Amino acid sequence: MTAASESVAVRLHSELYAESAIRDAAATFEDFAKFEIRRDGEHFVVVATDIDPEADGDVVAEFCNFALANAAVVVKGEDA
Repeated sequence: MTAASESVAVRLHSELYAESAIRDAAATFEDFAKFEIRRDGEHFVVVATDIDPEADGDVVAEFCNFALANAAVVVKGEDA
């Protein structure tokens, strides 16, 4: 379980994660944490803070999975 005051940063490569997919995931998970998203070269850096200690599972890992799934949908939609 993650403490509410803890922050977690992840680096998501822009070849795998679309920015719109990351932002959609942040909006979906806004009840569980606050997300700051910034670009750093070929990566998006996402910092999660105020993580809900009562949330089931790993909020950040679930956020990343959701963002990756969203990115797959974005890419598929662009190829159509």
